[in-house]
Amino acid sequence: MQTLKEMKWNAIISSILMIVLGVVLVLFPTLSMNLIVTFIAIAAIISGLVNIIRYFSYDLKESYFRNDFLFGLVTLTLGVLILFKPEMFIALIPLILGVVIIYSGFSKLQDGIDAKRFGYPNSLLYIVLAIIDIILGLFVLFNPFSAAGILFIVIGLGLMYSGISDLFVTLYLAKKFKDYYKDLN
Repeated sequence: MQTLKEMKWNAIISSILMIVLGVVLVLFPTLSMNLIVTFIAIAAIISGLVNIIRYFSYDLKESYFRNDFLFGLVTLTLGVLILFKPEMFIALIPLILGVVIIYSGFSKLQDGIDAKRFGYPNSLLYIVLAIIDIILGLFVLFNPFSAAGILFIVIGLGLMYSGISDLFVTLYLAKKFKDYYKDLN
């Protein structure tokens, strides 16, 4: 039962983070886009430098079969490229976030199927929420917009919807599982 509680709270926290990220993307799309790209570039540069320093700090015998230097150079180069050519990376963001939204939809689809297998009458609602999530993720993934700001608003709305529906499904299933276990005892 403790594992179920941990899973429930992890899902709740994840849902809330998705909602907050969605709200930020909707309210500040251009700023969000620039901050995300800058943050990722700086993180990649720092990670690259740390790996290069780590490579030279190891004894030669310890570092011979490690790829810290190579990984560091690639990550550092990627970070510098993102910092100076952010438009290349911005084109990848819808792909990444679209996959996250689709994954959330597939997760809800499994929850809906599980609810159906448990015999819950509202299981069709989970399946409908999952299908909407998957369609929204595909919509973001294939990016029909030319303006990145509009895309970030749509992505934000998608994340907000996904977070809210995940929260709803998590709380509803947690209650049903609790009732189910009470009936067993």
